Amino acid sequence: MSTHTCMKCNETFKYKSSLTTHLNRKKSCVNIELTHLIGEDRTFGGNDLFIDLIPSSCWFSNVRTSIKGSCWNKLRKLVYERVGNICECCGVNDEKKSFETRLEAHERWFYDDVTKTQKLMRIIALCKLCHLATHFGYANLPHVNRGEEAKQHFMKVRNFTEEQFEEHRKEAFRLWNERNINTWMLDLSLITDNNIELVKKI
Repeated sequence: MSTHTCMKCNETFKYKSSLTTHLNRKKSCVNIELTHLIGEDRTFGGNDLFIDLIPSSCWFSNVRTSIKGSCWNKLRKLVYERVGNICECCGVNDEKKSFETRLEAHERWFYDDVTKTQKLMRIIALCKLCHLATHFGYANLPHVNRGEEAKQHFMKVRNFTEEQFEEHRKEAFRLWNERNINTWMLDLSLITDNNIELVKKI
């Protein structure tokens, strides 16, 4: 049976829930300096840009909204710096800190169709345009109104024709509609296993 170890004091626990209780009680073990994310699969989802639609039951429930702002800033700084401040999909460099090349942290999820669990597997650095194209549904909302811009950026990065993009878009929304039939549970064990405390119940 696997054990769960506190990264700060090295105390070992038989159950993950026991580690969580330990972190809640011993605040000195929370919010250690991040140098890497233990348990992260840096290859999950690859580095190709794709439309990644989140099931409606998990809208507004993500890493950023579930941890302290200071922890989120440390986490995204780690994600950006470990790839040299470049977008992991299109390769644009963020050294000029312009609006469109600004990096954002995007969460990659594994969907377990048996347990209906949406599990965090990886956090990837994306430029603002790649992130917008990834959340293509959001890009097309009336108050955002950047769908065509997101589409053109996607086609440029992936070297897609209109037909190829439309096929990809239809498949992404087909999968999204299929997943929306169910209510998904969020698994942020990648975060809690790295001694980052959740401040929002999920």
